[in-house]
This record gives sequence, structure tokens and C-alpha cells, in this order.
Amino acid sequence: MKFDPRTSRLFTDDGRLIKQLYCPFVVDWEKLQPGGDPTARRCTICQHSVTDTANFTDEDLLQLMAKNPKACLKIDFDQSNLTLTGSPPVCK
Repeated sequence: MKFDPRTSRLFTDDGRLIKQLYCPFVVDWEKLQPGGDPTARRCTICQHSVTDTANFTDEDLLQLMAKNPKACLKIDFDQSNLTLTGSPPVCK
């Protein structure tokens, strides 16, 4: 996966858009409600399930988005399956 922090867009390694990430609530993972699936937690504010992408492949995420385009995703900048992309902001 590739993530551009300037645009909040998550891509496959070959450049296909997986999702543009956006959460108006920005709830810490530890504060989300755990459930039966260790890769997902529930947001008690919006009631959506949030999936941790750390152990997912690009194809897994594309399939998840095909099934549920509004699925919420969690990424960490230091997870091993993620590369940060995009150019740094230009300061004037």
C-alpha cells in the first residue's frame, strides 16, 4: 500500500486508488470498542466498524472496499505494508 498524507489517499502498490481516508471524529484506536474480530473495532460515535490495515494486502483492501465502499480504515505510518508517498509541502 501507498499512502499520501497530503491528500489522505490510500493506493495499491501499482497505483490503484483504494480509498480517500477521512474521519470527522478522529478517535484513537485504543478508544474504539473491540469485538470478535481482532482486525476491527467499532466506533461508538458513528457506529461504523474500523478495520486495521496492518495485515491486509492490496487485494484484500480492494475486495473490502468493493463490498463496502464506506468502510473505515486504520493505518499507521510505521506499519510494514505501507509506504508514504507524495511530495513534501512547499513553504513560502
